[in-house]
Amino acid sequence: MLTLEKLLILLRFNWDEALFQQSGSAADKLLLADIDWDKYASLLQDLLLVSKKLVSPEYARTVHRQLLAACADEATAQTFIGYASTL
Repeated sequence: MLTLEKLLILLRFNWDEALFQQSGSAADKLLLADIDWDKYASLLQDLLLVSKKLVSPEYARTVHRQLLAACADEATAQTFIGYASTL
């Protein structure tokens, strides 16, 4: 599950897993040990497309359901949406 704390670490490392593995702290690595980087990067890409209104309403709803399933709470989901809309 993606929490706000985990999301902020992903953002800090600009979604770069190699950079994270090289420079991340031991505590950050422990926290993100269960993260599927590709899954969340794909979700970010989908959210970007949704924010730019480049997908159908049906697909946007699917992405929103995936987002809610991936995030631990509404605050994390809203932060994720907000970040994607700034790209």
